[in-house]
Amino acid sequence: MIYKIESKQNPKIKELLLLRKVGGRKNANEFIIEGFHLLEMALLKGNVKRVFLTKENNSIPANIPQYIISEDILQKISEEKTPQGVVAVCELLKNSDNFSDRILYLDDISDPGNLGTLFRTALAFGYNTVLLSKNSCSIYNEKAIQSSQGAIFDLSIVEGYTKLNELKSNGYEILATEIKGSVSLDSVKAKTKHVLVLGNEARGVSDAVLKLADKRVRIDIKNIESLNVGVAGGIAMYKLSR
Repeated sequence: MIYKIESKQNPKIKELLLLRKVGGRKNANEFIIEGFHLLEMALLKGNVKRVFLTKENNSIPANIPQYIISEDILQKISEEKTPQGVVAVCELLKNSDNFSDRILYLDDISDPGNLGTLFRTALAFGYNTVLLSKNSCSIYNEKAIQSSQGAIFDLSIVEGYTKLNELKSNGYEILATEIKGSVSLDSVKAKTKHVLVLGNEARGVSDAVLKLADKRVRIDIKNIESLNVGVAGGIAMYKLSR
């Protein structure tokens, strides 16, 4: 199904732009991705609803509508500085109640680039369930999606999660990153079922979450006070997964 759109005022363009807002995504149960790599990942998972391209693409299944648009329209709907020529609309991600043994909990992570990087790293080290606190950045932020490199389609991600105490009751060990009163990650052997908690870029892990922690852990570093949370999370997940 191939259609041509010649006007920026076309209803399909207006519908797409509404998905840039939280309310629009919720109402339509859809979100936007950009670029051919993300499109390929989304197609593999069956998430793609429709695609907007500057050129027809024969690799897209025939049952998915293709809307051929001009460069001007692409610039209007894209948030990339140098668009690749494709914007796709996908179904919102579905969460699973079947949590993995290794869980990553993100406590008010605010930077979308960090969020996407942590998604990508979580998938690499087997933290297949990622839980986000209520005040964390949206997983549908364009920068977060791009930084994830498609990892969002292979993870179970839950936003606004508030039941860490239930995970603890169900046998999960809670490991919170913290400088004060903590032990070195080098000395920690995590339980098979555990939750790694990473905190806000400026404030760290909240007091409420720290109180639930079975252990407070740190990465031993020299010559600088702290690491970027995306870097720290990668090191911690690597060490704990070995």
